[in-house]
Amino acid sequence: MLLRIADRGATAPLPVTGLRSELRTLLCVGFRPIRSTLQHRARRHPSLLWLLSFALTLCPPFAGASSGAQAKFTSASAWDLAKSDPRALVQAALENEIDNSYGHRPPVRYLLRKITRNTDTTKQIVETRDGGVARLTAIGNKPLTVAQQHAEIERLRELSADPAIEAHRQRSEQRDAARISGVMRLLPGAFLYKLTTPVEASTGLIHLNFAPNPRFSPPTLESRILTGIHGDVWIDPEDLRVVRIEGRLFRTVDYGWGLLGALYPGGTIRIAQTRTTDCGWQLSHLEMDLAGKELVFKPLHIVVDETATDYRSVPAGWKYTDAVQWLLHMPSTPTTQVDP
Repeated sequence: MLLRIADRGATAPLPVTGLRSELRTLLCVGFRPIRSTLQHRARRHPSLLWLLSFALTLCPPFAGASSGAQAKFTSASAWDLAKSDPRALVQAALENEIDNSYGHRPPVRYLLRKITRNTDTTKQIVETRDGGVARLTAIGNKPLTVAQQHAEIERLRELSADPAIEAHRQRSEQRDAARISGVMRLLPGAFLYKLTTPVEASTGLIHLNFAPNPRFSPPTLESRILTGIHGDVWIDPEDLRVVRIEGRLFRTVDYGWGLLGALYPGGTIRIAQTRTTDCGWQLSHLEMDLAGKELVFKPLHIVVDETATDYRSVPAGWKYTDAVQWLLHMPSTPTTQVDP
């Protein structure tokens, strides 16, 4: 038996058991699963574009990473596929992106400046096979005070001394990664893609428009947001990587008949990747501005502007504790400032 979750402008079949599971999760913790996924910048998925999660798809893969879809395409064949079957091109790019995502490629470290409605922080992020760890280095784009530095050092020492904290953080990262990966795999079928005209020969990038596929049925409440987004994606045909994605919510998307929450039209998501000198393609910018409600009446407004710079490789064998020790002994003031 199937139920249809009412939505303004569309319906989506969902098995009763799946619906009950999703409702149970959201009723217990409210809108948090959806909000945390949207705010999740993919520290662990540098290429992750959630709603479009489709893929920040796309420099040649890191040493040791799977060549995946890259080996199958040349620049010319990528352009040909964009004209004849853009969905297949997106599918190939997505596979390439997953092959080179965090956990599938050598870990890196980088500076991340994150600006929200209430905060402006810069952190040094260090990835390891056991998960990522961060050290706060600036607030409001200004170095920490002596007291703030001491507090951050004490926090890192506690992380290093308490295995339970690390285990809890790692489980949380794994859940987030699984949720994101699940949505990303839906993207090729969730949208209809079309090569723009005229072709942007000046940039050398493949520019596709995308819009919801009317035949797509979201399997989870989280993935329902894919039915309310349209926008553009730019793909590098040489490396088969997504360079930029811009998406906009064009209609209200309800969750649980609007009782659990909703996202309103006009919200925007912009994601950009860049080819770094030492670490291949990495996420460079994420910007989100989404408005809605959660649990019927509570206003929801997600505003995030993140800029990642100064990507460097780290030893492949580093464990979480190694990253913590490196952060504890790094200079108090980072050598690279993240500008607005």
